[in-house]
Amino acid sequence: MSTPFEELEYLADFLPDEGESVLVSRSQGELVCENFQKDRSLDEMASPEFYGHLVHANERLNSLVARPVWIATLVWFWVCVLMHESLELGWGGWYLDLGLGLVAIAASYAAIRLRQDRYFKQEVRPTLNRQMYGSNLSKYALVGVIRQRPELRTLLNTLSRSLH
Repeated sequence: MSTPFEELEYLADFLPDEGESVLVSRSQGELVCENFQKDRSLDEMASPEFYGHLVHANERLNSLVARPVWIATLVWFWVCVLMHESLELGWGGWYLDLGLGLVAIAASYAAIRLRQDRYFKQEVRPTLNRQMYGSNLSKYALVGVIRQRPELRTLLNTLSRSLH
């Protein structure tokens, strides 16, 4: 039987490339060599700079909501006023206001999604692609990182829509 030093010397010839690790243990008197891959936590995958990019993108996507909501609300209000004045409707025409309100909400929602998707494709996706490449993340690992951060919900929704 060889000495432990000779066994380690023999194993050294079979060590993996630089940066890779092996786990050496003794089982039933013999040395056993197994690949060892340290699991990276999701926080390690997303560096502080990367997380900053994610937060910035999420906040910018959130800011794209206000204008369509205000425009839809103002248009809905003035259309209702003009309709009631021109058609001389009383309070009995409230259901028309409600119907127009639903149309305004749907139009607002469509405009918000359109603006967010356009901004995501033009500004956010190229930045995320560079950051993902630098962090060695797949797009699905990125979804996993973002999913664990409730404050990034808008970014997650927009990213999920773009994966289709």
